[in-house]
Amino acid sequence: TNMAAPLPEGLYPVMLTPFTEDGSKVDYECLKHLTNWYLDSGSAGLFPVAQSSEMYELSNDERLECARVVKVASNNRGPVLASGTFGDTIEEQAAFVNKMGEIVDCVVVLVSMIAKKEESDDVWKSRIETLLSLTGNTPLGLYECPAPYHRLLTADMLCWLASTGRFKWIKDTSRNNDIITTKLSALQALGDTTFRWYNGNVTTTLHSLQEGGHGYGGVSANFYPWVHAWLCKNFKSNPDKAVLVQRFLTVAEATVKSLYPASAKVYLAQEYPKFQISEKCRVRDFNFLPEDRMKLHELRMMMEDVCKQIGIEPVSPPDYERNAAGQSAKAKGNGDNSEYPVD
Repeated sequence: TNMAAPLPEGLYPVMLTPFTEDGSKVDYECLKHLTNWYLDSGSAGLFPVAQSSEMYELSNDERLECARVVKVASNNRGPVLASGTFGDTIEEQAAFVNKMGEIVDCVVVLVSMIAKKEESDDVWKSRIETLLSLTGNTPLGLYECPAPYHRLLTADMLCWLASTGRFKWIKDTSRNNDIITTKLSALQALGDTTFRWYNGNVTTTLHSLQEGGHGYGGVSANFYPWVHAWLCKNFKSNPDKAVLVQRFLTVAEATVKSLYPASAKVYLAQEYPKFQISEKCRVRDFNFLPEDRMKLHELRMMMEDVCKQIGIEPVSPPDYERNAAGQSAKAKGNGDNSEYPVD
């Protein structure tokens, strides 16, 4: 990917990390099929090693290997972005950023890992300057990750970061239309820049696209990524339909976020059983009652109703068979949609 050019606009799913049934290993075979599914669904690029990937529960080796598997499986169909600022000091974080930078197109700086909650923006900025000095020309991104705590960048700080030339994009988690408008207006006032702004919050997505945002990258893309991809591509040409799609996304998000990220794995395992993803999460054990599973099934049914109404084609995750070693013998179909009668 040519990182001098701006990142493509559109959907960047924050990818799930599938585990083996006991949670001891990453299921890399399933991760390859997930990668293809997101891309077949219309994603512009991919964000593995994100909070939805349970990144804080992965070892450094697993973080690098997840990124490598996704990068290879993506076959250059879109840029791959992965978090890199893990470590107790800026020096350790920079060293890991450089390792990750050899694998992916862009390494993500986790905003809340750079300074403690009580530390000032000046401290944060000086650490970023140190990080930049230790990471050569590695292209970087930003993610206002809500864990370990939620730190939002000011519009001024965002403009400074964009003007360094080292940062390509941000995954924003302002969750507030007024703040989003302020940030996007400030970035636009900078003039010609390759910096890209993606919304991590689904409720404010249509507003942010209308205000000049460049796409979406949030949790419900692990359920029905083609819906977000459609919205990013068609909000201007189909404004009335875009309002209906946004309404579905907004209301559906409460079900998506209940018992997340397990909800996404349970949804995929339950609704697409031949996909064979384990429901196991490392962040904690989740208890799904029959009612919870019913809600997830009805979410799929409602999503398909909306897709039919709008004319969006759903993309099933690929069926694949595993042999005794747990490797998939063959993937059947590439997101075969034959079961979906879309008028």
